[in-house]
Amino acid sequence: MKKLKKPYATFVILAVCVLIQAAITFTGGDNETETAILFGAYYKALIMAGEYWRVLTCGLVHITIWHLFVNALSLMNIGTVFEQRFGILRYLLILFGSVIGGSLFMFALEGNTVAVGLSGGLYGLMGGYIVIVMANGSYKRPDVISQLIRVVLINLMINFMPGVAVSAHIGGFLFGMVITALCLKEYPQFRRSMAVCGIVLLVMTGWFVRKGAVIREDQKYLMTDLRVLATEKHYGFSGHAFRMAANLDKIYGYEDMLTSMLEVTDVD
Repeated sequence: MKKLKKPYATFVILAVCVLIQAAITFTGGDNETETAILFGAYYKALIMAGEYWRVLTCGLVHITIWHLFVNALSLMNIGTVFEQRFGILRYLLILFGSVIGGSLFMFALEGNTVAVGLSGGLYGLMGGYIVIVMANGSYKRPDVISQLIRVVLINLMINFMPGVAVSAHIGGFLFGMVITALCLKEYPQFRRSMAVCGIVLLVMTGWFVRKGAVIREDQKYLMTDLRVLATEKHYGFSGHAFRMAANLDKIYGYEDMLTSMLEVTDVD
């Protein structure tokens, strides 16, 4: 019997998530949400201002230990299967491609929210797992069905975690299905069919993302933006903080209000 390799990529991802969650817990003070933003949480306003990397890094950020525990349990259960099946590079492509897909859906369909967690990627792995069992016909085996039910139940629990959005789960699920199908080299016809679906998904997502690039007046959180940017300025990222402030002023239509406030604001 071939000895299975240890899931090193999964271990590293979990270690990074634990370190970030610990940092947020011990440095968050009275507002862990704003600290989560500083550590890379999804925040639509800052994404529109130019911090596009948040659509990816949000998957590594958690606020509560319970949220992290549930996601870690799910990743160990299904992530190790994908890492063994596809290897590290394709596994990471599926997982984080699904995180990005989930973030894009959230950008298109949600307001100016803050969201954290790996659940978009986990739903992508669940969607990918369904694609695999359908492509190879193993859905007829009781042990596979049992594994699938367990994965689905664990992922459904994630819907009740704080700081997540169902739209991100849907986006992650769909992107995970497409990316996984494209990684199945042994099923060329299936890959071609899913490639067409992937093109349609990308075009539709792009259209809705463009339409969703709006911040409503009641969702302009000026003081949150100011405190986050002031913290960045305090820790030596003044240039970046002022660029973000200028970009947010343009998005909000505030002229130089946030920039002016940042000039005279600092954190204790």
